[in-house]
Amino acid sequence: MSKLMATTIGLITSSALLYSFQSNIENNTSQIRGNESNISPTKPNNRPQLPVPSIAQTKNYINHRLIPTFKSTWNEHIETFAHKVCNFDASETAKTAVNNAKSFVEDKRWK
Repeated sequence: MSKLMATTIGLITSSALLYSFQSNIENNTSQIRGNESNISPTKPNNRPQLPVPSIAQTKNYINHRLIPTFKSTWNEHIETFAHKVCNFDASETAKTAVNNAKSFVEDKRWK
């Protein structure tokens, strides 16, 4: 299939999809507007309202829960990293890497 034909088919398909989506959006919008016109504006909203946390509650959550949790997780990761750096044996790691490279080369050479 030539590039021109593939591009043309792609454009036709995307245009059809966009037209379908636009039609669906228009239909849904008109249905919503029709439902809103049936509701009298004097009726209160019957949906339950979620409680909005106060600034004090949010501040307490941040200071007593979020920050200490973040700090402890951060400290654990730093401690683990420092432990790995302190116990890192460069010579043993280099020997292992060289042995792995040798075995890899030998395996590839005979295949």
